[in-house]
Amino acid sequence: MVQVKQIAGIAAGFIALAVWLVGPLAGKPAAGSPSAGQGQGPTVTGNPPPTAEQIRALTKRAIESQHRDDQAFLQYARTEHSVTHKGENGQGVTDIIERRVPSPAGDLKIKIEENGAAVSPEQYREELEFAVHALENAGHPDERYREAVEKYDKRLHDRAELVDTAARAFRITWAGRESRADSTAAHTERTLAKFFLDPNPEFKPVNRFDTFFQHVHATIWVDEEQAQFARMEADIATDVTFGGGVAGKVYRGGRIVMEQSEVAPGIWLPTLFSYDVDGRKFLFAFGVHERAEISDYRRVGSAAQVLELLRDELNTLSAAKPAR
Repeated sequence: MVQVKQIAGIAAGFIALAVWLVGPLAGKPAAGSPSAGQGQGPTVTGNPPPTAEQIRALTKRAIESQHRDDQAFLQYARTEHSVTHKGENGQGVTDIIERRVPSPAGDLKIKIEENGAAVSPEQYREELEFAVHALENAGHPDERYREAVEKYDKRLHDRAELVDTAARAFRITWAGRESRADSTAAHTERTLAKFFLDPNPEFKPVNRFDTFFQHVHATIWVDEEQAQFARMEADIATDVTFGGGVAGKVYRGGRIVMEQSEVAPGIWLPTLFSYDVDGRKFLFAFGVHERAEISDYRRVGSAAQVLELLRDELNTLSAAKPAR
């Protein structure tokens, strides 16, 4: 069955989902499409819609852009502020700010703040030491570390496949152009092309992740000049069952929102991610509702370069620590 974090992974694949624009161009939203009022900015008038050929060309460029962005993401450190509500009634709340640094086996997390309070210098140093140790292992991997790298590589491969699969899983409806500001407020408003996505009845899923696409209606906004995905809003329109409904179910009504912004010339990476999902795992209900804001992107390069940066920081902390 798909676990809650796997659902989040599918949502992350939705950033990749931005490879939408393959499929017939329709004139009106299909039944069940998100209404034009959801997440809508000022409509830009006087701009002619793209032709089918222009959409195909934009599709090709956008797919290439998304794959390039995904590869660039692996060399960027960043700060992530996430607020999570857990439980069927959303009563359990965690509010965490942490640094994320890349490694060959996946992100390393260094907590900065939890529930409004900064972590202690001792805890921060311990987490920094753990990250350094993990990156040292990358240079001399044991069997366990090699397995972790293989697992992470598979996740990246699966994500890349989601990008290409999404291109076949949906039918696209042109919805006009809108003027929108991105979530970082780092740029002035952009004029973005807007499309509705509805499940393609001719699409045949080959795995459980592909099946998820059949239950989703979405709206996407695209920067046409750079051929980059800017925003996505997706609604789970029908229940998603696993194991015939025995293993679990994700209830309809769930919602996923993601944004990307330009963090370096030609590189667009996630800056906002939220999802609200409720369901049942076997006999037990679950509900996970999370919003993450991602900022302070910094290109750090290879694992060896990241290790050098973190070692320098650790040495600086050691030098500044007062003698007892």
